[in-house]
Amino acid sequence: MKGRRILGAGLAALIMVGGLAVLAVSGPVLLYGAHAQVTDEAAPDEVVTGFYGWYLEAIDLQAGRNPLAERSYRSSEFLSHTFVVEVDALLDSFERGGYDPFLLAQDVPDSVEVVEVDVLGDTAHVQVETSFEGHGFLVTLKRADGAWRIDDVDHSPDTIVKSFYNRYLAYIENDGGAMRNPWVDGFYRDCPELSDSFVAAVDDALASFDKGGADPILLAQDVPVKVEVSEGELVNDEVRVTVEMFWGGNPEPSGREVVLKRIDRSWQVTDVRLD
Repeated sequence: MKGRRILGAGLAALIMVGGLAVLAVSGPVLLYGAHAQVTDEAAPDEVVTGFYGWYLEAIDLQAGRNPLAERSYRSSEFLSHTFVVEVDALLDSFERGGYDPFLLAQDVPDSVEVVEVDVLGDTAHVQVETSFEGHGFLVTLKRADGAWRIDDVDHSPDTIVKSFYNRYLAYIENDGGAMRNPWVDGFYRDCPELSDSFVAAVDDALASFDKGGADPILLAQDVPVKVEVSEGELVNDEVRVTVEMFWGGNPEPSGREVVLKRIDRSWQVTDVRLD
């Protein structure tokens, strides 16, 4: 699906009117002012477009305008009450800094772009990319009383899978060069990317080993030299992410399918199987 740019060069510019700086907006952003309202007809991507169009326009750090510090997001009809409460609690937990829970970054991008929309009943997932290279996130919306509202912003499932496997392989081959065993050390048990049910399944698999066996997370006895992760595919209530593993001396990768589900408002791995 072709992306749609929300706010960026060409869509907004500062002009001088009577000595005052005024934000001049053209294109689709005209549909969404700072006090834009959610309508019953607004589709999930339009709600995401509307919120981020307002949000990026509202940020002016040089002028001291920050919707996080001002908590002005609280009055946005694009957001669910549950998500507003969650953002409030997250900001209250930051002592000496943190990240923007709407952008999942510490800096402000020039633009946010909708690239894919998946709707399943009263839940929608909108994949967006920002002007930062390789940066994006997944916006989850819920439909209530005939209107879609943003209910969560999280890293996309493929990003979560890539982050997990990078940390898993880095743990095995630490900087000192000595191989560590994530099974014996129980490293996987403290990984937030893994669901409780999957951790229990790994525990059971390891307990069944008498004289060895395949790594239940890599589904192999050897350690790959590299992994590549493809974009996830939404199937019913789960996302399936294809992982290609490359082994030393073999240019042909072998595939794994990693399954994630939304648990406690986050994407978590529930299964790993041969692709």
